[in-house]
Amino acid sequence: MLALQEIEKIYFTDEHAVRAVTDISLTVEDGEFVSFIGPSGCGKTTLLSMIAGLLDPTSGTIFMNDRKLEGYSKETGYMLQQDYLFPWLTIRQNVELGLVITGMLTSETSSKTMELLRQLGLGDKADAFPSELSGGMRQRAALVRMLAPEPSLLLLDEPFSALDYQTKLRLEDLVSITLKQQRKTAVLVTHDLSEAIAMSDRIVLFESNPGTIRHTFNVPEELRTRSPFETRNHPSFHSYFQKIWEELENVETQHQDST
Repeated sequence: MLALQEIEKIYFTDEHAVRAVTDISLTVEDGEFVSFIGPSGCGKTTLLSMIAGLLDPTSGTIFMNDRKLEGYSKETGYMLQQDYLFPWLTIRQNVELGLVITGMLTSETSSKTMELLRQLGLGDKADAFPSELSGGMRQRAALVRMLAPEPSLLLLDEPFSALDYQTKLRLEDLVSITLKQQRKTAVLVTHDLSEAIAMSDRIVLFESNPGTIRHTFNVPEELRTRSPFETRNHPSFHSYFQKIWEELENVETQHQDST
């Protein structure tokens, strides 16, 4: 589904060249959920932006479905920490915005989008404005907006971090179930290790200065085949958390020493 080959990103200023990420090579299989974790400044969001086509790599190549990625692709959906719903548009107009921009808005795609809105518990909010919705409802609307054009790859940049804990847990389950039902491929950037374990098939740990892949963890089958809430309560969750946490702590210590 997705292949990154020797990706490097360098930011140039008048005086310096800063290497954000270097020598990043990885693949994501069709239908797989992969999470990126690591210390702040290790290039997770930069890498996600390159996969989205919002930034060009300085060197290296990104392939999606065996085609070289050059710029933004309609096959990609992006969900951010903030919902970025336009306050002057209704929820219906907001969630159909991607369809309008891509020229995909028809009576059929509009009907499918409204059905998805109903499935996510917002069927009675289609004519409401964003200010009338809670934070969790707004993120659900942002999820519908992302899914409406039916992208094959979903990029999630800390989409639950601004929510209260209870809402966050509910949305994790909702997003996970929805993506599995639609057989979507997803890449999540998160600082929450519990979230990464609960939602992922694989977890990629990055180290910084510059950002490189430190280790890739395959989430055990008994965890990845459950819903995020069930995974968090599974007997083996804690020991697996500790295993990755120790490696993450080593990376954080190295990051602090280098800065």
